[in-house]
Parts: sequence; structure tokens; C-alpha cells
Amino acid sequence: MGTTTPEKTIAGSAVVIGGSVTGAAVASALSSHYENVLVVDRDDLPVDKNERKGAPHGHQYHALAVAGRLAFEKLYPGFTQEAIDDGVPYTDPSNTLQYCSKYGFLRNQPSDMRILQATRQHLEYMLRNRMRALPNVEVVDKKRVGGLIHSDGAVTGVELIDISTKQAATVPAVLVVDASGRASVTPDWLESLGYPRPKESTVNAFWGYSTCYVRPGPNWNPGYEALYIGPTVRGEGTRATRGAATWRQEDGLWVLTAQGCAGDYPPATEPEFRAFLGSFGRTEFAELFDGAEIVRPIVAWRNTVNRHRDYAALASRPENLLVIGDAVAAFNPVYGQGMSSAALSACLLGEEIGAWRTNHDDLTGFADHFQAKLDVEVLRGCWNFSTGSDLSVPGVEVDGSPIAPQQDTSAADYSDRVLALGTEDPDVALKLLEMIGMIRNLDWMAEPELQKRIQDDWERLGNLTRVDEPAAAR
Repeated sequence: MGTTTPEKTIAGSAVVIGGSVTGAAVASALSSHYENVLVVDRDDLPVDKNERKGAPHGHQYHALAVAGRLAFEKLYPGFTQEAIDDGVPYTDPSNTLQYCSKYGFLRNQPSDMRILQATRQHLEYMLRNRMRALPNVEVVDKKRVGGLIHSDGAVTGVELIDISTKQAATVPAVLVVDASGRASVTPDWLESLGYPRPKESTVNAFWGYSTCYVRPGPNWNPGYEALYIGPTVRGEGTRATRGAATWRQEDGLWVLTAQGCAGDYPPATEPEFRAFLGSFGRTEFAELFDGAEIVRPIVAWRNTVNRHRDYAALASRPENLLVIGDAVAAFNPVYGQGMSSAALSACLLGEEIGAWRTNHDDLTGFADHFQAKLDVEVLRGCWNFSTGSDLSVPGVEVDGSPIAPQQDTSAADYSDRVLALGTEDPDVALKLLEMIGMIRNLDWMAEPELQKRIQDDWERLGNLTRVDEPAAAR
């Protein structure tokens, strides 16, 4: 995994709740440190690339950011080449992605960044196979964790329930990691054991999207590997709330997704879906749809709320229990941070366990340490990026209530002008794409030279208008 590992592994089993992308990442991180790792999932985990019941969002478009690919490469060496060998497109997003924001297209140029344009099903298929091949990892499916076993201030195991027979068994564990996603019930478990629930924060801009997978006709050659047109958010009409995305994936498929924000949800029936694709000033998406074979049907999705459970701030917690991935912070999937933040979180977990054990005799206090470290080094930046964008959408709700009219928008206004500058300046465009790729944090936006440049050109940048030039012509 590329981390410093103590000579001796920790005796006993670590239990990972959830065998999806996050669970597979965590399993690898823990396998270097624990004698045994048990991964539990309530689904029947397929051995092929089929969808699974417990991942209803799996049909939708997924993006693995640059940082996510690099993190999975650390967790599972050879991951990138394996994907390439499977026919997954391996591209430079700075050079082959046509990215159009509310101000227009970012300038393209070659870069060192590389992404894998794989479907969620293919990524899970690869990760499950790699996870199952780890010699000290056991994957148990069709079972769910019904509760935590707790003694003297520490979690000592889990109650495992067979989905079919309903029979329960106690499984001892020296560490339990909740990687069960948005449906996590750890707050309920903590409350039942006498611990406080984590404070929960939500930001909901009422995004929705509908996705299908198509095989283009033989004469379709768009001149790009990916195209994204975002809603303008500001102004009136359909351009303000509608957009779409498409990119090449494995097996000759292209994913085709219609997006809407502020409650302007894309439909899932073919005529209405096609009409939506052509309703906001673009022709590329409807043309692709018209000339392609629909390989996988249109499916709608509307669960896009940003949700953060603040485990870092808990006044008390049991030892030996960690929460990771969407179970802690689920970001609006529109921004493509979920899988990558999970992989980065797993890498951090492996590194922090290794570092902790060089200075401590046991893991007492590690849960406190890790949840705080996770919040600062991974989650906070993703949360600020996702919610910062969503807070500019009309009608957005924070913790279930509309934003107060007096909310300060100066930070959003500044970020918008940086985005506008990216349509003119290749260096700014590259940094924006590096930020989207999660290999650059938000700090660069505070550089004095950039701030002065934005302030000196404030009015002009703020008044730039997006011109809907054809993407292929660029």
C-alpha cells in the first residue's frame, strides 16, 4: 500500500461494514495492519460486472477524479494498468474534457493528469476481485450488521445477522469500521450505547439527473473524450437550471446524463429525456441520443443532498469504532467526489494506523485522532467545494430551511470570477481542473497575485456571458 507498516500485525479481526467502493478501499488499507479483515455486506455481491440491489445509485454516471485513481493505485498496485487492459479509457482531462461552466468553456491544454473513465459497475467489479484476492481478507455477503458489541468503553465486536435465515451470531473484533454509506445507522447505535449522536448538517440544492448508456453510430466522432455543460444557475430560462454530460467508457459505451438543479428534475421517459437534452441551447447531447443505440435504459436519481455527520466533534465515543466514506460525509454526486474521497480516506487510515503504532502500545485514543484527522485532511475541502457550489443555487436549503436572505455571498462571487478567468487563462483553467481532480486544494484561490487580478477586473469578469459555441468546433 505504500505505507510504513509495523513488523507485527495486530492480532484479531478488523470488521468492515460495507463491501462497496469504500469498503474495498478500507479492506486494503487494514490488511497491512491486521491479522484478519472481515468485510460484511448485506447484498449478494456479484462476481461479474452486474449491478447490485444495494447500490441503486450505481446505474448513474460516476467520475473517478485524478486523486482517486492515484489513491486506488496505492491501495491496489497495478489498478490503473488493469483498467486500461480491460478497455477503460485513460485520458488527460485537461486536454480531452470539454468543460463548460456558467461562464463558458475552460481553456484546454495537455497536462500530466490522467483519469480512468470507467462505469461504477466496472470499478466495483475490479475492486471486489482485488479485495477478495487479499490473503487475509474475507468477504461475507448476504449478511448485515445488526448492532455493536460494547464493553468497558470499547467496541469489541458486531452482531451479524443472516439476511435469509435471520439467524444472529456474535463476531469478535478489535476494530470496526463503518463504511456502509448514506444509510449508516451508527448514530442510532451510539445513542443506544449512551453516547451522543453526531451533529448532522445538510445542504440541498435539489439537483437531480437521469442517466442512460448508449453505443454511438459508426460515424459519430465528436472530437472529445468527455463533454460537460453545467447550468448557468444565474439568469432566467432553462439554461439556468439544466445541463448534461457525456463521456466515453469501456466496451464502446458512452454515458449520457441529463442534469437539473433547483428542483428542475430531468425525466426518465425517452421522449421527455430527449426533449430535456435539447432544451438548454445545446445540440450535442440530443444528436448523440438520436443516433445511438440505448444499451442500458434511462434511470432517474434525486438523492443529491450534501450530508455531514460531525464525528470529529463528538464529546465522547467508544474506542475501536471508526466511520468513513458516505457514512460520515456524503457530497452531492454531481461534483464527482464520492469515490475519490473514499479512496483518499482509506489511504489516510492506513497511514495513520501505521504512524500511531510507532508511538503507542495500543489504539486507545486512535478513534478520536483519526476522525479529527479525516475531517481536516479529506472531508472539509470536499464539503466546502460541494456546498460552496450548491449554496449559489436558488432555493437551496441548509439543514432543511431556506437560506436567510442576508447570507454573505462574497466568497461565492469571488470564486465565480476565478471560474470566469479560467475561460481566458490556460493556467487558471488548469488549476481549476486540478482542483476538480482533487489534487489541488482551495488555497491557491487566496494567492495575493490572483486576488489582485480578480479585484482589478471585478466588473468585467462578473459580467461575462457564456457563448454556446459548439464543443467540437473548439
